[in-house]
Amino acid sequence: MKNKILIAVALLVTIQATAQLNIFRGAGFQISYPNSFKTFGSQKSTQSNGLESAFFPSPDNQVEFYIFSAQTMGIANDIAVRPNEKQSPIETQNGGTKLIKYWTITAKDASYERTYQETMDEITGEHWIIGLKYKNQTAFNKYKNDYLAFKKSYRKIGTNRSTSNLNNTINAKFSFEELAEDASGMLSSIVYVEYNNNKIKLDTIHGTASTIEISTYLTWKIPRTALDACGAWYGGGGTYYYLIQKGTKLQIFRAYADEESPQSPWEKIKEL
Repeated sequence: MKNKILIAVALLVTIQATAQLNIFRGAGFQISYPNSFKTFGSQKSTQSNGLESAFFPSPDNQVEFYIFSAQTMGIANDIAVRPNEKQSPIETQNGGTKLIKYWTITAKDASYERTYQETMDEITGEHWIIGLKYKNQTAFNKYKNDYLAFKKSYRKIGTNRSTSNLNNTINAKFSFEELAEDASGMLSSIVYVEYNNNKIKLDTIHGTASTIEISTYLTWKIPRTALDACGAWYGGGGTYYYLIQKGTKLQIFRAYADEESPQSPWEKIKEL
């Protein structure tokens, strides 16, 4: 009888624990959060009808959880630094095939703090950011376990490509033509896209264009599934591209960088 009572109590506890969580399903991912928290969808996915980010404020508004998970490499514009905030230096950690970044954003009047963890998987190309906003250390301590459970519950869903897609991969790559120096001594290169027996001119950029090695895709925030990537650096600035297949289409993305600012977000510039 005692064992039956213990089993019944254990089952009740399990049911109650499960009932305390809701599941949020976004565009290609899901995450669990306390059912006493509210949910506010934020950025819409560019690849589907779902959401790629959301905020989850606590019932007392002392903390707010955050999730961002893009189906391709995206930018979490809804957590950008505001004029009344300051950001800490970004800390980077390599965890096997994953590149993990940490940073904190603090209100200048010290009324709250936001902390984030960004993960990029070199093998799968997955990219997500999980964050916590809290008003003070007491609030942080109160909801710490809930936040850890929130982080742990993140799951990517519906990301496996079918065999038919794998068999229909577009054969595409970049090629280059280096131009002679102009009157001012500047070097330039023409970047071409070659695909399915076609060759089109993409752009003329400063510098000597070359292929970006796959082993460095994670550093460049290029999806591991990209078909090819290239770029050139000249006179303190660079222009970069990558190719990726989406269904039967070929998409081309571009980013810039210079000595005084980090790499710009990847922007889709063409679809073939």
